Amino acid sequence: MDQLALQRRYGDEQVLVIPAASVEHLAHGLQPQTNLAYAQPSFIYRYQAEGNPEWRQLIPYIVLRQADNVWLTRRLSTQGESRLHNLFSLGVGGHINPVDATGASPLMAALHRELEEELYLDNWHPTNLEPIALINDLTNAVSRDHLGVVFVLEVPPTAKVSVRERDKMQGQWVQMAEVRKRYYEQLESWSQLVLVYLEKACN
Repeated sequence: MDQLALQRRYGDEQVLVIPAASVEHLAHGLQPQTNLAYAQPSFIYRYQAEGNPEWRQLIPYIVLRQADNVWLTRRLSTQGESRLHNLFSLGVGGHINPVDATGASPLMAALHRELEEELYLDNWHPTNLEPIALINDLTNAVSRDHLGVVFVLEVPPTAKVSVRERDKMQGQWVQMAEVRKRYYEQLESWSQLVLVYLEKACN
């Protein structure tokens, strides 16, 4: 997609990015490094970042776990990113925008905003959240534009979770073993990497 088409698509949306050169030392996959302050994040127009190898867009990627179950969503064709339509995901998240920059951490503000926009979290409010890893996935065009910051939220047994944007996604609790057995090939690539991490953590 050329620059003019990208500008028409994304308009004046700005997103938080870091220079791609600042993370070129990272290997493919989930990396335990989570401090990106050295990379000097900044906001630029999204149309300037999409498909541009000079930048990586930062994405909080929140995985919900309840005992042996993980929250599995399916992105419907009504979602904006056509390259992810009908894929399953273990993560909730999205771009970090200037509206998130009013406090100390745009990343954490975006995390809570995305949870609020996408899910109903009844009888529970997540606190004391810390990133556990970065997703550095170079296997496809969508992932090469982005860098994921992974959080795992332990959801209490009494808490209920449901999808807020039911016109855009479906969601359900699924046992991790069942995700591996039935859904692995249909997971977006980030979720495949996260599933492997979770499986190792449980063993």
